Amino acid sequence: MKALRNGFSIIIMLILFGWAMSVFYYVSIDIVEFFKDTSRDYLFEVNIMPFIAFFTIGGFVAFLSFRHKKRNSKEFSKAIWLPDEFAENDEREQLITARACRAAYISMLYAFPVITVLLLFYPFVSETIPYYPIIVFSLLPLTQILTYLISWQKNYG
Repeated sequence: MKALRNGFSIIIMLILFGWAMSVFYYVSIDIVEFFKDTSRDYLFEVNIMPFIAFFTIGGFVAFLSFRHKKRNSKEFSKAIWLPDEFAENDEREQLITARACRAAYISMLYAFPVITVLLLFYPFVSETIPYYPIIVFSLLPLTQILTYLISWQKNYG
């Protein structure tokens, strides 16, 4: 169950990161416009709420993960760099992790062409959703994590 909790926290962090990058896209457009016309009164405007949410929730999740790993790990220096899902205690958990990693790897073979085709729609939605590529590229890790979690749950249960 720990793997599902960690997976969902990663998904939430990816969504918050995508939200922050979508806001940053508008900031970068304002910066480019400022350099084209330096007579403007301001350089850029930014909604800092996505950044605050990302860093606050991300810091909290990182702190909890760090504290848990420090308390429960024999070799803390190695464990700090690995996701919590790889904290395998026995051969069964190693097998479950291996199967889930394999499924996530295979899912990328199917997700990559689909996501590439989705990028072909960018010219049609560029006026209404200019940050569309950010959303589409965010689908790559989301696909991989969801596949890992589904496979892990199927093999664990």
